[in-house]
Amino acid sequence: MRFTAIDIETTGLSPEKERIIEIGAVKYEDGVQKEVFSTFVNPQTAGIPERITELTGITDEMVADAPAEDVAMGALLRFLEGETVLLGHNVAFDFSFLKTAAARLGMAFTYEGIDTLAIARACVPELPSKTLSALCDAYEIERERAHRACDDALAAAELYFCLRERYFKEKESCFLPKQLSYTPKKTEPVTKRQCSYLQAIIAAKGLSLTPDYGTLTKSEASRLIDKLILKYGKP
Repeated sequence: MRFTAIDIETTGLSPEKERIIEIGAVKYEDGVQKEVFSTFVNPQTAGIPERITELTGITDEMVADAPAEDVAMGALLRFLEGETVLLGHNVAFDFSFLKTAAARLGMAFTYEGIDTLAIARACVPELPSKTLSALCDAYEIERERAHRACDDALAAAELYFCLRERYFKEKESCFLPKQLSYTPKKTEPVTKRQCSYLQAIIAAKGLSLTPDYGTLTKSEASRLIDKLILKYGKP
């Protein structure tokens, strides 16, 4: 069986309002690891929230020179060429962000998914926590860096193999790929007035920020302006 284990790190929980900052993907065939894809992504926002840096260890400096969303997504799609199944822990979350990013860029993103969170809920309901960290502890799966994309993708794959070995015969349907689905919410594009104001703040404060005005939404621009004003003051 072939699948690609995948994980992302983001600036928050909303696929429409937040952005991807790291993507990790690992190809497997018949249980053997084949290829690895890993990249930071420049979210082109006012900065990574402090709580996200505390959780992931990813800083603004680490993504400053990283590829923008369009470049990173293009590279990921080339890596996934010919692949049909994505595996992850709560893979629907990762898919929702990737699908939304692809939609912003006019790219197709259609895959089936295997969710190790759903498998764990079905196979080991007695465990008090089904987080990836808790399950890695339960099955003695080593993870060098928790909440980093490639490490979490590798851990999810290892968890899948552990659970499959123990429970496949009695819970076969849980391990089969299912179609992933997410419909990105419609968003209004950034206004000319917002673009002008953002450019004024960036110029007045001498910031190196380079928002992608082609994909920036009205709500994203509003939040970005608020963040910049809070941090640097009005132009």
